[in-house]
Amino acid sequence: MKKKRIIIFMIIVTIFLCMITFLIIKLYESKMKEKDTFVIGMSQANLYEPWRIAMNKEISEEAKKHNNVKIIYKDAGGDSEKQKKDIQDLINFGANLLIVSINDSKELTPAVKKAYESIPVIVLDRAVEGYDYTLYIGSDAKSIGVQAGELVNQLTGTSNMKIIEVQGMLNSITDEEITNGFKDSIGKNRNITIDRTIVGDWQKSETQDKIENILKDDTNINLIFAHSDYMALGAYYAAQNVGDKNIKIIGVDGLEGHENGIHLVKNGQLEGTFTCKTGGKEAVQYAVKILKKKEEIPKKILLECNKITKKTLN
Repeated sequence: MKKKRIIIFMIIVTIFLCMITFLIIKLYESKMKEKDTFVIGMSQANLYEPWRIAMNKEISEEAKKHNNVKIIYKDAGGDSEKQKKDIQDLINFGANLLIVSINDSKELTPAVKKAYESIPVIVLDRAVEGYDYTLYIGSDAKSIGVQAGELVNQLTGTSNMKIIEVQGMLNSITDEEITNGFKDSIGKNRNITIDRTIVGDWQKSETQDKIENILKDDTNINLIFAHSDYMALGAYYAAQNVGDKNIKIIGVDGLEGHENGIHLVKNGQLEGTFTCKTGGKEAVQYAVKILKKKEEIPKKILLECNKITKKTLN
């Protein structure tokens, strides 16, 4: 009887020790999982542009593939001062890495530089001045301009072409690269002239108002080249409102979806657009690599851009 009690006691002790061991292992795994969770701060320039909404969606979808990644989003609403504060708030919150989609390259350069002193920073779309960041991911802006110029050359033929160019932001590095590529491409064609360049602030309504005022006074405009499909749509509505059905319009972004670039090309509202990847997916992929410190990371990645016209869609 005594022997039986000893055996029962030993079984109970063994079970108890197993339970303690199990709890310790689970607690350890929980702590390790918590330790390995990466917090990524996403500072977005604005969320009124469809292209930037698509970027955030792409980041979210890619982050879901990584159980140890948590994204915290901030929207600057097109305000550079707010974006500076957003960046600092994300650092104060404890972000392990920042992804910054720049509102204004020159205005945000000091904020990105300061952030880079403490944590890794991935810059998306618009570059900052200098090299104080971990990785830049963006579309080949000059290539977009060159391809847009080639499309205009094709549309011009032997006739004259008077153009309005719509930049997103004054003195933006990306806008300047697109413009330089565009001018290089059309420079040898004497039939083409850029009548003026205006700034649409990446807004559909602002572009529409400015283009409409121009077209009321100048009926000789043949083509509008806007640096985003959102602004190109504003230009299209402006042309419709003044009754000019012959103006050709070209945009940039090439997104799927209602009133986005591909849809507008299919409908004949745009002559063409150019794919401009958001880089959201790539940003998360490289963020994980940077945080794990297991791979050598390039300083700059340029994403391929392709022409979209009705012909290429068929």
